[in-house]
Amino acid sequence: MAFKLEHVHLKSRDPAKTAGFYIENFGATLIEATHGDTRFRLDLHGLTLNVTGFIDYQKREQRFGIEHLSLQTDDMDGALAKLQANGARLLEQLTVHIRGCDRRVCFVESPDGIQVELVEM
Repeated sequence: MAFKLEHVHLKSRDPAKTAGFYIENFGATLIEATHGDTRFRLDLHGLTLNVTGFIDYQKREQRFGIEHLSLQTDDMDGALAKLQANGARLLEQLTVHIRGCDRRVCFVESPDGIQVELVEM
């Protein structure tokens, strides 16, 4: 039995703002917007992100957000400058030992408080 990541679904109080955050700051592209621009499907460099509010037909408990989404970058300084220019709040900067090397890691806050981790590779 094989498994492969299908998508990550972010539930947001403001789906349009959250989708825009990933488009503007990380180069995600819009695949589709539906239901009066309250549901978005984005391509984040090969990762599908679904961004919605609560879904009316969903019977199981719904919650906003995820703990964090981790993205690699080859230009931490450039990424942070762009994020901060676009209003993202820097939460933490540190150096972490990853795969045998010390790597710069930063956490920023996206709309609705979802944390995005950047790992410089």
